[in-house]
Amino acid sequence: MARRNALIAAFGLSRVGFGIAECLAPARIGKAWIGEPGGGRPTGIIVRAVGARDIALGAGMAEAARRDAATPWLALSVFADLVDLAATAAARDRIPTAGLATTTAVAGTVITAGLALLAFDSRSGDPGRVVDGGPGAGSLPGGV
Repeated sequence: MARRNALIAAFGLSRVGFGIAECLAPARIGKAWIGEPGGGRPTGIIVRAVGARDIALGAGMAEAARRDAATPWLALSVFADLVDLAATAAARDRIPTAGLATTTAVAGTVITAGLALLAFDSRSGDPGRVVDGGPGAGSLPGGV
């Protein structure tokens, strides 16, 4: 339990750090994400809003990990990243290839990490282990 919660807290704090970067340098993040238009003032407003979202999700996740209650925060975090990835993919013909590649790589990595943490059972300490009669329980020794 402690190991999973420590990983989730660190994951949440990394999201806070990225959110701070989005708030402090929206033009730089915006340009990296969607190209030259991303450096403009209107886009900066959106990037700062996404940064505030990331700070809130990350802080909530880190705090909830202290109480072994971070799963909903982690799921919301994965959902937010999926939305970012889907929105970027939908605009792929209007943004530079580098921005698409960078956003896909970063979002894909963060989504994968979030899903791995969701699969990491807090009571067993084993990644992906099903406990207490979940789907597939009892099919192998130890309920795996």
